[in-house]
Amino acid sequence: MDVLPVELLHLIFAYCDPDTTKTLRLVASRLADVGYEYLLRPHFTAVEWKDDVQRLHSIATHPRLQRSIRSLTLNFARIDEYNARHASFVHHWLQEPEERNAILQDAWMKYYALEERAHAVPAFHARPAMVDEAFKGLSNLRELEVTYTKCPYDIPVFDDVFQVRNCRKLDRTEARQNINALVSALRHTRLSSLSFDRLPLELFKLADDRRHWFDCAPAFASLSRLDLVLDCPIVFLPHAQQRAINGLGHVLQFAPNLTHLSLAVHAYNAPNQKFRLSFRALLGPDFCFPKLTDLKLEGLTCAEDDLRAFLARHGSTLERLRLGGRGLAKPGELSTGGVHLHQGTFRSLLGSLRTHLPRLKRFHMEGDMQGGEVMTSSRELYKFHAVTDDNWADVAAAGQERRCPTAGGVMRRARTIDSVALEKFLVEGGPYPRLGATAEGEQV
Repeated sequence: MDVLPVELLHLIFAYCDPDTTKTLRLVASRLADVGYEYLLRPHFTAVEWKDDVQRLHSIATHPRLQRSIRSLTLNFARIDEYNARHASFVHHWLQEPEERNAILQDAWMKYYALEERAHAVPAFHARPAMVDEAFKGLSNLRELEVTYTKCPYDIPVFDDVFQVRNCRKLDRTEARQNINALVSALRHTRLSSLSFDRLPLELFKLADDRRHWFDCAPAFASLSRLDLVLDCPIVFLPHAQQRAINGLGHVLQFAPNLTHLSLAVHAYNAPNQKFRLSFRALLGPDFCFPKLTDLKLEGLTCAEDDLRAFLARHGSTLERLRLGGRGLAKPGELSTGGVHLHQGTFRSLLGSLRTHLPRLKRFHMEGDMQGGEVMTSSRELYKFHAVTDDNWADVAAAGQERRCPTAGGVMRRARTIDSVALEKFLVEGGPYPRLGATAEGEQV
């Protein structure tokens, strides 16, 4: 081992899993030295019940390990026990009663043991000095994901449960405190990618929180990718919404180097509801991201002229555009994260975008789309199924007919279409495509 070139040793360690790496380092002192940097994988996931904040701090203050982590996931997700018990039972109801009871009892016993460990760990926001020092030491950190929707437990039963939206529990006050503590620490990093999959929208309307985010503007200056899923509170008055949108817009303007922007709004109390957004109120009439190539909008309702003006300002750089997404749809349901036009129509919008987006290469629509005035012959109603995922990789077609509930709870068949013809129209030209009609018979 002592005569092998160090490049070959690095190559050997690159193919080892964590357990093999630890064993191989015990063979010789030279292997122990070379293998030091392979003890940690570039991606680190931190969950509360493991007290990974303390572990992250130890890594960040270690002179040889602090440069190992390039991407980090902070999982703050909690489970709603009442709804999760019902959901876990439904997921296993076809099994024999004895087998089902044994599986569920084992899962919930493990959960209670982990919760007991979590209660003994201080909250994330209660250790601001440790968090601050940890992020200051992670000099190679470039990507950060903050999640409230991914299962934090190593329990297979809960993997399925967390796909059901009402099984995810969010303490909004604690979430704001944790996120504010995190944003303070991000001033010491140079992130290129930042993602929140459930960010309380009211955070941007509170004076102290807004001022705190504005003071942390350097944390966003180096970002090239920003993915935000905003969570609307149950009660959100118009004045509060306007103030929150204004605060969010200020924060977005702190990231002028964005190339990828994803902006979605989810309302857990009303999953099919769309959030009314004015891009003029959000970013003003003239602001644009000079390097933006990829844009995704989901769960919004806006005016055709306002959306067209926002997209046209990015026409010189925008190459990929996605309207809509899965939203808060449960597994097996139709996508509910569409975009609505409360003024104007999609036919008019898309027809005009051909001249405003000359660099456009890809276009995709997913979910429920509505446009035009209600009770008029020009009313549009589309239901699109996904053709590609958010990374533009092809996905298998799920079939054009799906069952979905009506307002009265009755299951009915709904026909979905894809946006391939619209993409061809925007990118290659030609006549506006005929997209067909939905099961309800609205003109589209």
